[in-house]
Amino acid sequence: MNKNNLSLRGNEQATGHARIDMELYFDAVQNLYCPETNPNGAFPLNVAENHLMSGSIKKELADITSNKTIPDWILNYTDTLGNPEVRETISRFMENYLCKCPIHPDSIGFAAGASAIIEISSFVLANKGDVVVIPSPSYPMYSNDMGVKSGIERYDLQTHFHIEEIGSSAPVSITILEDVKKEIETEGKQFKILLITSPDNPTGCMYGEGQLRELANWCMKNGVHLIVNEIYAFSQIDTKDELIREDYNEEVSFYSFANIMKDLNSNFLHLWYGLSKDFAMSGLRFGIVHSLNGDFINALRNVNIPHMVSNHTQWMIGELFKRDHFLKEYIPENKKKLTASYKEVVKTLKNIGIPYVPARGSLFIWVDLSKYLKENTDKGQEDLWISVYENTGVLLTPGQGFGHQKKGLFRIVHSAIQVAHLTEAMKKLEKYLLTVHSIN
Repeated sequence: MNKNNLSLRGNEQATGHARIDMELYFDAVQNLYCPETNPNGAFPLNVAENHLMSGSIKKELADITSNKTIPDWILNYTDTLGNPEVRETISRFMENYLCKCPIHPDSIGFAAGASAIIEISSFVLANKGDVVVIPSPSYPMYSNDMGVKSGIERYDLQTHFHIEEIGSSAPVSITILEDVKKEIETEGKQFKILLITSPDNPTGCMYGEGQLRELANWCMKNGVHLIVNEIYAFSQIDTKDELIREDYNEEVSFYSFANIMKDLNSNFLHLWYGLSKDFAMSGLRFGIVHSLNGDFINALRNVNIPHMVSNHTQWMIGELFKRDHFLKEYIPENKKKLTASYKEVVKTLKNIGIPYVPARGSLFIWVDLSKYLKENTDKGQEDLWISVYENTGVLLTPGQGFGHQKKGLFRIVHSAIQVAHLTEAMKKLEKYLLTVHSIN
């Protein structure tokens, strides 16, 4: 068969997987643990989904689709940034709940998922070969979302080696940024975007107001676009809970970057949000971008045509987010359930002395299993990852792709299964790791 029948891009994408863990993930979801029917089944804790709140979302959407009349506009073309009425609803939601500051509907746009928002934002903001700096460790798929079509190069900013060095604080400083800017420019490249996620994936760290302002001023001064991804804004942990409060050396509250954008009114500041994590709707594909850069929004309107959210989904989301009674109940309940699942994992980590980053938010715990490695290499890390899965059914997200230099780091998605099943998963993981450690 002729292997040159695709473009160079196509041939490159035709081999391998976008993520190293996806093949095992699909294996695991076909063999899910059930205490009655499949006690030896799998626990997929590697994909960032919030199954703790899916029942609430399903109930509300079922009520909308059963009792609301579908409007005529959903069968027609609409504004490529998103239906104007729905953008009005989402801007009010952002004002009242997410950002706590004025958000004009004309400053936001929708695309079919956070990945689409990331891809088209990158396409509009940077040229091929430009560099996006991302504090490490960070979401592996940023590489694909920003690199495959836009050709942006990812620079993983190493702010620490051992996870104990960062505690529960976000580690990016101006000194580090100055150094990396010089390094990038020495190579003849342009530092075009600084991308941070708050709360962070995978560490769960959160950027405070002072740090966000400092980063924003530095980026504006240096002509660098600062993007803050707030996709886990409502996925917060109760850090004052008795079991975990000693893990936090300072209090950091969530502060939306939109407030700083309002104050500084700069073309270099942007915010991403989406409904896949906080609102357990990854399958509905609804991403949001907010920017006060009028040219960016105009470009987005043209580029976004192939990435639009379906009108039916827009309508359902619009109806859902008109329900203030639902939002006022959902947001604190989400925090309560996430804290419970987070604590379930922390108890196991504390029992067997596994280092972890104390999360303030997100759906994750970033853990250090390096003491169980048989060799301190990528292969050793992958061997441990597969060994854990084969012997316990617990599927973690391996450190490959997160861009961090230390081997043996893994991500645990504590919201991926119900807490009762998570308890069983942690029992199996603890038992196995104690066995592995005794062998070594």
